[in-house]
Amino acid sequence: MTEQIIILIPVYNDGLSANRLLNELTSSLSGFSNCNFSVLILNDGSNENITISKTSALPVSILHLHRNIGHQKAIAIGLAYIKENLSCDKVLVMDSDGEDRPEDAALILKESAINPGKIIFAHRKSRQESSRFQLFYRIYKIVFRLFTGKKITFGNFLVMPKSLLDKVVFYSEIWSHIAGGIIKTGLPYILVNTHRGKRYDGNSKMSFTSLLIHGLGAIAVFIEVIASRLLIFSLLLISISLIVILILLGVKTFTDRAIPGWTSTVISAMLIILLQSFLLSLFTIFLYLSSQSQRKFIPAKHYKDYTGAVETV
Repeated sequence: MTEQIIILIPVYNDGLSANRLLNELTSSLSGFSNCNFSVLILNDGSNENITISKTSALPVSILHLHRNIGHQKAIAIGLAYIKENLSCDKVLVMDSDGEDRPEDAALILKESAINPGKIIFAHRKSRQESSRFQLFYRIYKIVFRLFTGKKITFGNFLVMPKSLLDKVVFYSEIWSHIAGGIIKTGLPYILVNTHRGKRYDGNSKMSFTSLLIHGLGAIAVFIEVIASRLLIFSLLLISISLIVILILLGVKTFTDRAIPGWTSTVISAMLIILLQSFLLSLFTIFLYLSSQSQRKFIPAKHYKDYTGAVETV
């Protein structure tokens, strides 16, 4: 039976790379004789014209967004659009810049054929970035594990079956971060080792600030876990501070032991820690309550707020 597979590619001011990717995909996917491929390019509010040449054998459509919203949110919009408007069996999501290699797209598609009921993520076994970037990426993974208790080693290069697509677009968490949101949903997924490719053209359009916000977005998906851990941490600090203060006051009041001159300094420091911990616990509670009171963006229901015209190439 022939499978209908849609390739979702977010693009922002990078039409040249998108054309090169389409040509290489045509070659890499030629061995999938039982699959019909089509491409949905998501123009993420580019201020340059995105022109797709007709040299690729893959049928291509372009969904234009009214404004630039970032590739994570753009992917969530694209998934919701596909769910409601297009017929498919699977969706392959990949970036256009060449870092998601076409040969690895074929690799995760083969794994998806073996595990049709799971999301297949590409796990980068090797990377091409600078040592500075890789250092910050390791720090990001450590911080993510510390705050959430989860491990994240993959991005938005994935294959998703239609049965799970119909579910994932109703989770507001994917609006902030695709990979983090899918981890939060608990939907089944597996990882396939791949290698990060080199960019086709130019430098990354994501600044350090954008990468930082991207990482924070993944962590923010688990706001409930973060709030509970911060609350426990603040209560632990309050308990330690109170115990130290009570011990020192008890020694001074009920024993004849000499109290060093720095005792008052220690008590003052413990009082400061106690006060700060109390304020941290209050902040954590209000942060969680505020997040729960805000209107959730459900991609399946609200994606039309950002979508514009659809262009067939």
